[in-house]
Amino acid sequence: MLFEQKKISTETLSEYLASVRANLVFSLEEVGKKTGIKLKFLQSLESGDFGSLPAEVYVIGFLRQLAELYAVDAFELILQYKKEKNIQKQVLIQRQAFASAWYKKYFGKLVITPGLLSVVLGLAFVVLTLGYIIWQLWSINRIPVLTVTQPQNNSVIAGSAVSVLGHTDPEADVSVNGQSIFVDDKGGFQTQAALSPGPEEITVTAANRFGKSATQVLNITGAGSVASTAGPLQLTLSFIGAATESFSIDDQPSQTVTFSAGDNKTFSANQKILISTSDAGATKVAINGQNLGVMGRPKEQLNNVPFFAQATSTSPDK
Repeated sequence: MLFEQKKISTETLSEYLASVRANLVFSLEEVGKKTGIKLKFLQSLESGDFGSLPAEVYVIGFLRQLAELYAVDAFELILQYKKEKNIQKQVLIQRQAFASAWYKKYFGKLVITPGLLSVVLGLAFVVLTLGYIIWQLWSINRIPVLTVTQPQNNSVIAGSAVSVLGHTDPEADVSVNGQSIFVDDKGGFQTQAALSPGPEEITVTAANRFGKSATQVLNITGAGSVASTAGPLQLTLSFIGAATESFSIDDQPSQTVTFSAGDNKTFSANQKILISTSDAGATKVAINGQNLGVMGRPKEQLNNVPFFAQATSTSPDK
């Protein structure tokens, strides 16, 4: 059956092609076999999906083949295709323009002036200030972190002293049994506490400058001194700045000496030495040849910091 050639009226190209094919009672598969056009391209033409079609030169060839099969005007098909393709192109451009319209609406005519820059900097200052205030309020209500890694709770300790090690906030003040100790810039701390035979409690407290504190109480048992492991204590102080030191050896009366940068002083004891310093950051400590670093922060005053001849621990009591 042949249809007379006619112009495309109000129908779109895709509607027209589908209508003509339906009148001819052809399936898409049959059209593909008769014309050699791939099925996916026929589907794109009848759905108006021109973006899925190959280059225009190939599409024009498809339309010429279909015009011959359908007995319609090839020129009209090609003209309608170009019109609709151009319309789709314009629609795509408009969509892209609409997507960026919000930017142009608010910033398209934006001109950076000294006044605008001042406003932006002022707002940034306000935001940073509010952030700092919020951070300060959070810090005020925050309890310091406190972790004691040694000794373990319920440990049995042999010797006259026990090593206390742990970690807290770098700016926190730490005390062990009421005695302030040094906290390094990473929050680490270590000291020794006197130990007598029998049950003992070691109280470790970390406090921040806002008065918030955390406390851990460790229960340990002193097993007494062990002669085979006991030995004399040699404590060496080295000074990187001027400092006044007070020291008491084995509970003897305290002595006070002022040292200058570059000075060194070695003390010997059987059991313990108590050291007080006017500048913990200028006073470096070594025990029996082991360097422990400075005693504390620059210009920090420490009183009666104990150093012991030994501190040997065993496994916790189960």
